[in-house]
Amino acid sequence: MEEVREERKEKTGARHPAHQATLFLEGRLGEEGFHSPRLPRGLRAAVAGYALSQPEEHRGEGVFTLWPRTDEEGRLTEVQVALKLKRPMEGPELVVHGILLHADGRRFVVLVQPKSGEAFRLVLGRARGFTAFLEPRKAYRFEGALRGGRLLAERAFPLGKWVLARKGERPLPEPIEGDRNPHLEGRRGKEPAPGEAKPKERPEEAQRPAPAPPGPEGPPKPSKEARPPGERRPRRDPVRVWRAPEEEAPGGLGLPPPLPKGQVMGLVGEGPYYLVLRPEALDLWWPRVERFLPEFPRKYEVRWYPDGSRAVVAWDLEALKVWYKRVLRG
Repeated sequence: MEEVREERKEKTGARHPAHQATLFLEGRLGEEGFHSPRLPRGLRAAVAGYALSQPEEHRGEGVFTLWPRTDEEGRLTEVQVALKLKRPMEGPELVVHGILLHADGRRFVVLVQPKSGEAFRLVLGRARGFTAFLEPRKAYRFEGALRGGRLLAERAFPLGKWVLARKGERPLPEPIEGDRNPHLEGRRGKEPAPGEAKPKERPEEAQRPAPAPPGPEGPPKPSKEARPPGERRPRRDPVRVWRAPEEEAPGGLGLPPPLPKGQVMGLVGEGPYYLVLRPEALDLWWPRVERFLPEFPRKYEVRWYPDGSRAVVAWDLEALKVWYKRVLRG
């Protein structure tokens, strides 16, 4: 049994290469600390790594390796000076290896899991023109730069394919940049990459007649199957948010399951399962709950109740417990 456990540990530990977040900037390291004209004024710059253990070899002017941290908007909040490069820098100014937790039109939220130390979140803004879709829960290599005190991602690569190319086992993958992701299955409605076969048409799509071009009298009339005006399409995302009292309560929604006497927040329910917050707990805990919602790994709902309570509802109890512990730890 012990041998099997060790094998499992080795396998799980080798699922992905070690993550990193590195910023390369010109500056000067002296006894008074690190200074760079590229860093925002007043930013905290601590000394770590070889720059701390071997200070004499890394003092002076040059290009330094920095370990950055950001706030939720991608603004640089702290850096650690790791070492001074011995050779001129080649490559991007910013390199981040990690798992994409959340992506929207403005930013990427990346989980970085280094070889040693605790995992941390890094927020990268999207550089202008970088609108390509990236799949959450997958590992990427982001390349970018520091602009106006914010870390911006300019392109990305699937991390596994990039590592294999680095080892010489396969060609360098195409970058994900602009509005195109050549590695996305199904192409999301875009044309296939060069040398890639077009997806097969479904039988019902092949039999469907093509729409007739508009005649001189104007565009074609809408079909009988068209939705009546004012009727919205149903939401397809895994989150259903009901905000009382703007909307009528869905049938059977009622009130959240009661918490034990004297408790203002906690897990209850027998399936589905609820993380319930009473109104007294909202000011302190709800901002933290909202901040961690993009990391929830399963389908969930957010419910707002007429009495002021709120709840995160899920159908996977273990996933809810693990996520709730992260919320409590902050």
